Amino acid sequence: MSEESKEDTLTLRELKKISKILILANAPIIEKELSKIANSDARKKMWVLIDGKRMPKDLAKEAGVTQMAVSYFLNAAAAADFIEYTQREPPRKMLDYIPPSWIDLVIKEQQVSKEKEGKETSVVPKTEKADSTTILKEKDGQE
Repeated sequence: MSEESKEDTLTLRELKKISKILILANAPIIEKELSKIANSDARKKMWVLIDGKRMPKDLAKEAGVTQMAVSYFLNAAAAADFIEYTQREPPRKMLDYIPPSWIDLVIKEQQVSKEKEGKETSVVPKTEKADSTTILKEKDGQE
């Protein structure tokens, strides 16, 4: 690896750290701005599910909404510069941030789906908004 390449790698690593710190420090403000676009549980689920790999039709299926609803959401999010989105490509988030309470929406839905299918769930990730990090708790029958 050349000296210039090593320096680029170190610079990129440092920029990622700075970005993470800024996102965590401004999490409440970011959530408030995201909530202007993701103003329903379905839209919040779509935000959580955007991973740069899922196509809009996959988002619709997993969020339990129509493809038209996903299209409206993606267009609004792209107009607000929260995502990069072009047709026939999966949308990509510009901000790598998901409010912890939004994750719960998807987890709870997955848990209900598994229960309906008769599958057991022993450990369920549960998020708390205490410190902007995800805290895993074992499911012990108390909620």
